Amino acid sequence: MKGKYYIVQIIPEDSKEIKKYRVNTKWFFFLKVFLVLLLIAAGFVVYNAGRIGRTLVQYEKMRTANAQLIKQNANYEELFFRIDSLWVLEERIQNILGTFIENDSGKINSLIDKNRFAHTPSQKIDVDYEGIHGWKPPEEKIRLEHIPNVIPVVGIVSKKFSEENDHLGTDFSAQLGDPVFASGSGTVEFAGQKDELGNTIVINHENGYVTSYSHLKDIRTRKGRTVGKGEIIGTVGKTGNTSGPHLHYSITKNGKELDPELFINY
Repeated sequence: MKGKYYIVQIIPEDSKEIKKYRVNTKWFFFLKVFLVLLLIAAGFVVYNAGRIGRTLVQYEKMRTANAQLIKQNANYEELFFRIDSLWVLEERIQNILGTFIENDSGKINSLIDKNRFAHTPSQKIDVDYEGIHGWKPPEEKIRLEHIPNVIPVVGIVSKKFSEENDHLGTDFSAQLGDPVFASGSGTVEFAGQKDELGNTIVINHENGYVTSYSHLKDIRTRKGRTVGKGEIIGTVGKTGNTSGPHLHYSITKNGKELDPELFINY
């Protein structure tokens, strides 16, 4: 291409003077290359702009959907919490009243008749009425709440307390996964694995009494937590040294091992 030129003429409409320009052919080559590159770059920009636009639209849809899912999940969690609270409340009431999902209408009517006159008047709501024993002040009610006298599980006594046989507790045979209840109000001193006793919970009732619940499948409380009488704290299991699902339950008073069956209100 060297030495070759194009003659470019510019002829004005109102003038006879013709302007001529000599242009080297290599500039036309560069111009064509530049135009091709410009077209490619423009196409790339348009393509990526389209991709970015589609991505932004999808992102906005995902963001909206995610916000809806978060809101829906919060609603589900609230519903599950309410259901769980109702279930726990039902279990506590059944455990304290001794009904345990009773289907016998005769027993239910008997229970209703027994508690027919146990209604507490609204003006006496801050005290606890105990029948023939008279009105109980709040301090006495709190004291009774901390005495471990509620059966810790619905089951059958499979092994009794025996100092001679070094069995310092009572074993309750029950179904795997059955709820285990706190026999009295108190503070959880221990919740975890305990050698041959397996998963164990220890509750200090803050009156000299300490109860323990062993061989649990699940632990539904934690150390330092305050639990109420009849509250579900775990489930029956077979962890540790045991041949089958049961609850090993023990009570001490000021460090002395006591027979749990002497406290339980059957």
